Amino acid sequence: MTIRHLKIFLAVCEDENLTRTAKRLFMTQPAVTVAIKELEEQLGVRLFDRIARKLYLNETGRLFLEKTKQLMELYEDLEQGAALLEETAPVRVGSSITVANYMLPGACAAFARRYPKTPLTVAVDNARGVETMLLENRVDIGLIEGAVKNEQLEKQLLASYPICLACLPELENQPESLEELIHSRLLLREKGSAVRDVFDSALLLSGLAADPVWESVNSQALVQAARAGIGIAVIPRILIQEDLALGRLKEIRLEGFQLSNESYAVYYREKLHRESLRGLLEVLALQEAPLL
Repeated sequence: MTIRHLKIFLAVCEDENLTRTAKRLFMTQPAVTVAIKELEEQLGVRLFDRIARKLYLNETGRLFLEKTKQLMELYEDLEQGAALLEETAPVRVGSSITVANYMLPGACAAFARRYPKTPLTVAVDNARGVETMLLENRVDIGLIEGAVKNEQLEKQLLASYPICLACLPELENQPESLEELIHSRLLLREKGSAVRDVFDSALLLSGLAADPVWESVNSQALVQAARAGIGIAVIPRILIQEDLALGRLKEIRLEGFQLSNESYAVYYREKLHRESLRGLLEVLALQEAPLL
């Protein structure tokens, strides 16, 4: 039983004449007759009595007609309301911590103004965690830092920003080389975060590896640890611009060792059939990037 069968059934009931129904539905009369017969066979009941080569709706048919009218009303509501359903469907965003702190709030506000009926949910994790959310279809768009490893994902560059080594100005034994740096008290993000991946990859090119005294999923915790004189934090410079300007922290510069990172919006191309997702990408592209 299909919607087509039900539409033909309703038309026959309304017209009370197969020829008239066939003409209205741009069908042949035999095709209408076959459709009614198929419906009755699938239901296992007779809906019409056939008397003198005419169809008469019987009592079973009358009961079925009432149910069919209710069903078709729901179907038409669903068909007409499909656009509204898409408009009110949530947009799910996974974001790395730095992007969530500095770019996403403004983008969310702009998105809400453009799409007031579309909820936007955000889950914050490190870059690897956000990529996993995308692969498991738990988010629609990911905002991550660092390299996008999955070739199936499309990416849109959002911003590029420097990563720096920061410590108290009076910290003793400040390193002057990479070899000295890896023996310092390092305050690092956790493995799997974009900042950590950039730092570890840069060391690996020189055949070196880090052994941090602090590892944290929260960059602000590393900032606080650096302010307390615990060691040298490897963090995005945007997080400590005020500290650097006021002299609370100092940036350590090593010759030939400069780190930077990029943030991207990543997604599956197949997701972009939704206008709200395309709109979110446009909003993100229009944001002033404080990470530049």
